[in-house]
Amino acid sequence: MIAVALAQIRIHWARFLAIGLGIALASGFVATTLIINSSLQDSLEHAVGRSFENADLTVVPDRDVFVGGDEASPLLRPLAEVDGVATASLSARTVTTGRGSAFSESSFALSPVPADERLDTFEMVSGQRPEATTDLVLDTRTASDLNLGVGDEIRFTVDAVPVESGNDDMPIYRGSSQSSVTFSVVGIAEMGQDPALPGATRALTTASGYQEYFAQQGDVIAIQIALESGADPEAVRTQLQRVIDGSELNGSLEALSVDDAVKAKTDRLSGGNAVVTGLLLVFAGISVIVAILVVSNTFSVIVAGRRREFALLRCLGATRVQMYGSVVAEGLFVGLLGSIFGVLTGVVGSRGLMAVAVRYWPQEFPYDTLTVPVSALVSGVVVGALLTIVATIRPARSAIAVTPLEALQPFDASISPSTRARPRHLVGFGCIGLGVVLVIVSVYAVSASQLWILGGALGGGLVVTGLVISAAKIIPPVVAWTGEVLFSPWGVPGQLATLNTLRNPRRTAATATALIIGVTLVATILVGGMSTKATLSHGLDQRYPVDISVPLSGLVDVDQLDDVRGIPGVSTAVLAHRAEAVEDFKGSRPEIFVIDPDSAETVLGDAAADIVSGRVTVPEDYSSATVRVKGLTEMSVPVHREGLSSLAFFTTPEVGNDLGISATTTAVLVRLDEDVDVDEIARIRQSVAEALDVSSEEVGGSAVARGTYSELIDVMLAGAVALLFVSVVIALIGVSNTVSLSVIERQRENALMRALGLSISQLRTLLALEAVLISSVAALLGLVLGSALGIVGTRLVTHDYSTDLIVDVSVVSFLGILGVAVIAGILSALAPARRASRLSPVEGLKLDF
Repeated sequence: MIAVALAQIRIHWARFLAIGLGIALASGFVATTLIINSSLQDSLEHAVGRSFENADLTVVPDRDVFVGGDEASPLLRPLAEVDGVATASLSARTVTTGRGSAFSESSFALSPVPADERLDTFEMVSGQRPEATTDLVLDTRTASDLNLGVGDEIRFTVDAVPVESGNDDMPIYRGSSQSSVTFSVVGIAEMGQDPALPGATRALTTASGYQEYFAQQGDVIAIQIALESGADPEAVRTQLQRVIDGSELNGSLEALSVDDAVKAKTDRLSGGNAVVTGLLLVFAGISVIVAILVVSNTFSVIVAGRRREFALLRCLGATRVQMYGSVVAEGLFVGLLGSIFGVLTGVVGSRGLMAVAVRYWPQEFPYDTLTVPVSALVSGVVVGALLTIVATIRPARSAIAVTPLEALQPFDASISPSTRARPRHLVGFGCIGLGVVLVIVSVYAVSASQLWILGGALGGGLVVTGLVISAAKIIPPVVAWTGEVLFSPWGVPGQLATLNTLRNPRRTAATATALIIGVTLVATILVGGMSTKATLSHGLDQRYPVDISVPLSGLVDVDQLDDVRGIPGVSTAVLAHRAEAVEDFKGSRPEIFVIDPDSAETVLGDAAADIVSGRVTVPEDYSSATVRVKGLTEMSVPVHREGLSSLAFFTTPEVGNDLGISATTTAVLVRLDEDVDVDEIARIRQSVAEALDVSSEEVGGSAVARGTYSELIDVMLAGAVALLFVSVVIALIGVSNTVSLSVIERQRENALMRALGLSISQLRTLLALEAVLISSVAALLGLVLGSALGIVGTRLVTHDYSTDLIVDVSVVSFLGILGVAVIAGILSALAPARRASRLSPVEGLKLDF
């Protein structure tokens, strides 16, 4: 029977070609995901290894422990005094903002150079190592991007840093809470990648400069240890750990060998890679499920077309087990070939993706080399083979479930008893009903517990599962109605196309179901993402009705305000003062702005409540009759409950005078034009920071937050839709399979219609309309179901952030998806139509199956 299976594949290879392509896409997706993950992991390990390559031992923070540079510095001397230790150097990092004459503003990842040059992991290109406190060495890429060279100056924003005073109760500070220090570029060096911040703008300063200005802001990466000649690394490591255990950092730091430190750091930094890989595997799993449906449906058609052959084999003595094994063997062989091709394509695709990433995002994706683990290749092949076996089980059972006499009946006779479908449909409708109930309950109950978000997700999954199970009862009536309404005007081809899709409801349903899954997920992500973005924006405007706010510690002159008002996209800007809320509200400390009502009316958003003289305007759900506010004095102020602004409270100058608000405790509030695009917010934020001479990190507000998460959501949407496109392509291959096999089994029928007067163009139109009808109905059902699930998901996710649900549906995107389905349907019918048109009526009527 194996020989029979191989002969079938060799003779009817065209029937199995599309099956193999679907399997190749699914298995290639899995292999590519694993290859990319392995490459990222190896690249990360190499980058971490380079940062420790010159050390003999390292002291690293324990997992999930933050150790500041100011905390670790006192430990350097005791560690350096351990027998066998030559030097102990601090490796740390601070992300801060810098400005220069050649550029407006940039974030820098600043680190101290090792005290011992033997521990340097950078190579000087020009200039010298930093020596003075305010010396700076730039990475070559940083210098090139910012157009900087030796002798240029950069002004960094630093926090106030206490200096030695001899009295813990009386710390001495260098200045205000935000000050700036100018550093001089004394050298350019090749530093490689920072494994924790790929693509960061990098710079180095002296250990003393780092400790004085940045240590309180940054975190310790490691303390690198250089050993004296002949020292025993393990003995020294034990002594280092004893020193650590006897210090205030006991339990926070751990002395390790370099190899162990690289492994530990890599494991901690690879969490993001694991998340990305997990998400990619989820999408790969979706494509595998779609491929199973497509392969199962296609094999069902192939098996149905070979019923007479099976009957003859049964008469010649073949047992049911042999028949079953023959069909499964066919599937396994096709699955192996398809998955091997898919895995090889995945390797090539991974290399292509790596080349694109290195070409366009060289810093964000620092591949050292493409790593192709054997496990990824084996996993891809195994997944392809298993999905094919699973997909062929039902067709194989259908093939052996009939007697030879039943198998000699016409093709259109049902292979399996119809009574078997009744319990299946009942289960399907039960899943749909239970899912709908669970979704409705979750929407109303989510305010009581976040766990109901999972309930809503489970309900949506049950609805989709029920649709898949009961597709044969749900989809054919929709296809019939759509064909009668939309395709009847096409005359005989349109009517025949509708009838042909209904001749085998199970086949039509299975073909459409695969496409429905892909389109549903795409629509869910599109509608859910866009609606979430709109709802969060609305909720943020309610909770914080200030587009941009800049807290300052000084006076603001008229010229600076005019500069802010002159920024394109800015509607108005006003000056307010700040007070301090003593207590938290809903888990955060609200900002309190002192502003006159006339100015508030011009700068606050439409969602802002009225400001009442002598009171603090708080949200309507504020429980207390007063709010404790602190200026130069502290007092309880009566509240005015209105609106939903929970992140910002507002009061009038009379209250500010009573509190004794300092004249230098100011804030600039900015309102943007109504038509400002989200993409413009980053530019406006930068311009406001320049006009007020502050870092962009100090510029906040609802518009800034909106721009940040809008960009994140857009990136996630683009990535998710691109990944789901693979499953949609597999589903469209299924549509092409159905039409192709339909042409094969209806050759005599097509020949008869040609003999009765059906023209070649009408025959081609007939086949094209069949494919378009199936794909368009599947796309419409997927869009409707996906939109509903996306809206429900938005309500569940955003219930804590907004009282209103804002539904944002992109009609253009929906029309695009529907258009792609129609075009794909037409394209999938081209090859079958060409084959059908080439067969003359006389030759077609001679065929006997």
